[in-house]
Parts: sequence; structure tokens; C-alpha cells
Amino acid sequence: MNRMSRRAGRFRHIFAFAALALAAADPALASTPDLSFHPSTLAFSYQIAAALPAGQTLQIKSTGAALSFTLSTTGPLPYSAQWLSISANAGTTPASIKVYVNPTGLPSGSYSGTIVVNAPDAATTTQNFAVTLDVGDAPATLTANATSLTFNWVSGNALPASQAIVLMSSGGALSASIAVSGGTWLSASPNASITLVGLPGSVNVSVNPSSLAPGTYTGKITFSSPNAANKSLIVSVTLNVSAGVPTVTNVWPPGVLVNSSTTVVTLTGTNFFPTSTAAIGSTNLTTTVLSGTSLLVTIPVSLLTTAQALSIVVITPTAAAPSSGATFTVYPPGPQVFAVANSASYTTSTVSPGGIITIYGVGLGPATLALFPGTDPIPTSLPTSGSATSVTIDGNAAPLLYASATQVSCITPYAVAAKSGSQVDLVLTYSGTISSAFKVNAVDADPGIFTLDASGAGPGAILNYNATTGNYSLNSPANPATKGSIVVIYATGFGQTNPAGDETHLISGSVVPVAQIGVTIDGQAATVQSATEPAGSVPGVLQINATIPANASSGKAIPVVVTAGTAQSQGRVTLAVK
Repeated sequence: MNRMSRRAGRFRHIFAFAALALAAADPALASTPDLSFHPSTLAFSYQIAAALPAGQTLQIKSTGAALSFTLSTTGPLPYSAQWLSISANAGTTPASIKVYVNPTGLPSGSYSGTIVVNAPDAATTTQNFAVTLDVGDAPATLTANATSLTFNWVSGNALPASQAIVLMSSGGALSASIAVSGGTWLSASPNASITLVGLPGSVNVSVNPSSLAPGTYTGKITFSSPNAANKSLIVSVTLNVSAGVPTVTNVWPPGVLVNSSTTVVTLTGTNFFPTSTAAIGSTNLTTTVLSGTSLLVTIPVSLLTTAQALSIVVITPTAAAPSSGATFTVYPPGPQVFAVANSASYTTSTVSPGGIITIYGVGLGPATLALFPGTDPIPTSLPTSGSATSVTIDGNAAPLLYASATQVSCITPYAVAAKSGSQVDLVLTYSGTISSAFKVNAVDADPGIFTLDASGAGPGAILNYNATTGNYSLNSPANPATKGSIVVIYATGFGQTNPAGDETHLISGSVVPVAQIGVTIDGQAATVQSATEPAGSVPGVLQINATIPANASSGKAIPVVVTAGTAQSQGRVTLAVK
């Protein structure tokens, strides 16, 4: 250490010693008061577009005697703490000073300012008090490209195309739940929630007014987002339904005989509404709307006194026009054939050799049902005395099983086999009056399974066979057949037989179909034990004994199908399996 350094060290020790001596001699100098602050700093936070932050209190105190002070504010560029304000520029301790911030116009970010406190008599004459301000972006606002949607639909037309609501966030990410109200006709996809992260989100809005009556319907889609500035957004939806022009595609029955009693007719078509009514000319008909495609109308006796063609129109008040006229015929006396169906499956307009069919119409036979008496040969006219009904198919007489005014059942002559693949004429005669020829399609086979309620659908007329007791019982949900057991199925429409069929005589001996007979149960091939016409029965009835597949399903309505060659029975017949 050089001489100058040693000399400086001696001077510092001397000065320190002198200061201690002065303090000991003058107590007032040792206890000079100073300023204290509470809290030690102030911090403000603000979200753009929100209310200004509340002012905060700065307590300025003295550690000893009261002190006077002055206040000023400062801060870094570019804002120099112009956003910072104080309630007073001077005071004496103790004092409460209100500190305010006004972040309006400041971009988001962090800011610092200083309150400069000057107290000449304080131990520390100048002190800086720190104030911070954090400014955050305003909450994102949920917006949409539309606040309302309108759909227009005319019944009978294609459903309106869906429309898109495009949702956007004005700032940060938002999640919005979606709620649809107003009716089941209105739907949105997605239908739960949507998240918007920088890019727009699309919600497809669809309407299905097919079950609605004409009118105006309103609904709304509410988007709720708790974190959004606007919290929720509602898009209103209006659906205008207009009635389409009604159409009538079918009238059943198509007519009645002249001087018939009041008749209820079913109209089938489109664009029927609860407000739809029917009329014939200036006569309004009692109308019951069953659905959008069917209604019942009552034709009064007053319109049935003359043989004529009546034009029925359907009118809907809000439709642009009534329907075109649908013809209902008042026939002169004599048989009128409306339809021909397989007596088991009720498929229409098809006949097969030996198949049992039912003819529908008016004036077909006696008012009282006339039944085949069970004698041999089977009669070709019924009743056997008085005014009688007879049927020819392709000129061949058909044996009758029963006859009435509206239905006749007969056996198709085997001779029609020669006309398979072409149309043949069915002609019905009652009491000497001949009907117009009704065209039917001749085919090799048209198998149908008989059903319990004679509807062609549902539980079949099927028997369970108990191999142990030899007993038969009717199959039903309460009496299901066991897998692997034999069931007896009755059918018609299986075609030519061996030996060749004779439709006029009851069955005797062994008569089997020429066509290969198959059975499926639950869609699986069942073993056919036998397929014969029962002895003593009328021709056209086939008894099929088949084994239920071991791996068939269990249930009250297991489907059963019979095939004759490549022809297949109706697909609506069932049996119960356990």
C-alpha cells in the first residue's frame, strides 16, 4: 500500500469517529424522521372496454415528527405515466392519498409509473413510490354472419336445403354451447357445442316440415359463451309452410253399383292436411283426414242413384289449386271386378296353376255368403241353385270355394300353365250378367303362406308337431316351437303337381309339387321333410313339414319364407321359436 492510500484510510476513520461523536452530543440529529408508505406499492389491472379500475389509497406516514411533502408523477416514455393521477399534490403526515389510473386508449400490456415524494425535512428527502398497471385485451365478442334465417317449403316438394350460420370470435378463443328451441322441425349440427380458435366455425341449420300443417313457424338457436363479452347470441329461424296442390292417386273402392247405400271411400295421394276437404261438383263430402297421404270421404246416397262417373277433388284452402279429379264410378247392375289376389299372400294380379285366389269387387254374387258344400266334384258355380256366380280364367271354368257380393274365392285352372309369362282374362258372371275381362298375369308359381288373421302378414297358420306324442298344436308366442322340431306350414300357389293336378276334385292319394319346395326360417335353410297336398283337401293347398334349424334365433316373430322353384312367398310371415 502506498503512502496516499494509507493517508486516505486514516482520514475515513477520523470522519467516522467524528460523526459518532456529534450524534452522541446531539440526540435530535440521530432521530431525524423519515417517510413510510403503506402499502409498499400499488398495482392496478384493467381489461379494455371494461369500467375504469377503482382508486386505491396510499398511506404516507412519518417515523417521527410530522413532515410536509409534495407529490408529483412521472414514468417512462412514450406515455410518461399520463394515465396516473393523485388526489393531492402536497400534504403533511399522516396523510391518505387517493391514486387513480385511466387506461383508456392504452394498448394491452404492462405499464409502470412513479409517484415522487419530496419531504425536505425528512431523513430521505426524495423517495419514489412505484405504481404498476396491467392492461388486458377486451373479452372476445361472439358474432355470426346472420341474426335470422328463413326457410320456405311447399308440401310435396323436396325439403329445404340446410343453411349455415358462420360463428366468429372478435379476439381470443371461445367455446359456445348450442341450444335449439321452437319445435322438432328445427335442428342444428353440431348440436352440442363449438369451439372458435382463430378461424370461423360453421353450424348447419336444417328444417324438416314434412309433418307440419301450412303456416308460419318460429324457432331460435341460442349460442352461449360465458367468456364472451356478449355472453350469448340468438339466431331466429322462420319456417313458412305452404300447402302443395293435393293429388289423388287411388280411389278404393273404385265404385259401387247404382242405388247403393251411402259409401265410405278411401283416397290415397299426397298433400293432404287437416284442413283438406273433398267435393264432387258442388256437393261437399264429409271428409276425415287420416294422414298426409290418405283420407276418407263419404259419398251420399243422392249421388248414387244414377250410373255415372263421379269426379272427386280434394281442396286445401292454402293450396294454389284443388287436385285433379279422381274418378269414382257408379256402375250399372252387374258384376264389377276390382282386384284379384293370392288368397294367402294377397299379392295382386298374378295367378298360377292350381293356386287359390280371391276376387274383389261389387255385384259379384249373392248378398248372403255361399260356401262350397264340401262335395266332390267341386262346383264351378255358387250357390248351387238360384242366381249363381261363376268364373273363367283364360276361358277355363274355375271351381269356387265361396261367393258373395264383394268377394269370390276360386281355384285357378291348371290349364293356365300353357299361358305362363303372359296375361290372361278373368271373367266373372253373376245371375247371367258377365263382367268386363280383368287382366291377370299367369306365372309358373306364386307361393303364399296362409296367416292366422288372413292378412298375408304376421303369425303364419303354422302347427307345432310333437314327435313324442304325435300331437299337433297351433304355433303362437305363447306356444313357440323348439329348435330342431318339426313345424307344419300351409301354403298355396306352388304350381303344377305330380300327378298332374285336377282342380275340380278333392285330393286323394299322393300329390306333390313339380317345383322344388324350400323353406327358410330366420334366413337359414330348413330341412323339408315333406311337401304334399293333404288328402281330402281342395286342390291348391300344400302342407310342408320342415325342421327348424338348430341355430335359428329365438323369438316371438321369426321370419318364415317358402320357395317353389325360384318363386318366393311374401316376406312378412313369422312363427315363434324358443
